[in-house]
Amino acid sequence: MLYFHIKSICIYYQCLLWLSEDISLFEIIRGKIGSIFKGRSQSRPVLDYLDEQDLSRFSEQDIILETEDQIQEFLPEVLGQALARTWIDKRFLEAFYEYPEVILERGGVYLPDHISVEFMKKDKSRPKVIVYENGPEKRRKILELKLIMVAEE
Repeated sequence: MLYFHIKSICIYYQCLLWLSEDISLFEIIRGKIGSIFKGRSQSRPVLDYLDEQDLSRFSEQDIILETEDQIQEFLPEVLGQALARTWIDKRFLEAFYEYPEVILERGGVYLPDHISVEFMKKDKSRPKVIVYENGPEKRRKILELKLIMVAEE
C-alpha cells in the first residue's frame, strides 16, 4: 500500500511538472502569437496627415483662369462644389455669401481682376452664383449657376 501511495504521489508530481511545462509552453505560444498581432494596429487608423491638408481647396492644384473660355469651361464645376457645400455647411455659407472671391482664392481658384462673383440667397429661394465681367461702364453676366436636386427612381 505504501508503494501505491508513493507511486500516486510521483504521478501527481509528474502531472504538476507536465502542467507547469504546459503553462510555460502556453506562455511561449501566446508570446509568439502576441508578437504577430503587435505589428497590427488594433486601434483607429492614424489620420494625422489630414491635418496637413487644406480641405477647403476645390482642386489639388491651383486653378488660374485667365480667359472667358477658361471661365466658362472650369468655373461651373468649382462653383457647383461651392454651392453644394453652402447647403451643408453654415459657416461656409456665411463666408461665401460675404466674400465669394476670397473664398475661391483661398480654395486655389484665381480669377482675373475684371471678373467678379456674387452669391445670392433670398429667403427660401435656391442659392445661386453669378459671375460678371466688369467693363468700364457696365458689367456683363458670364455665368449664372443654381444647384438643383433631382430625385430619380
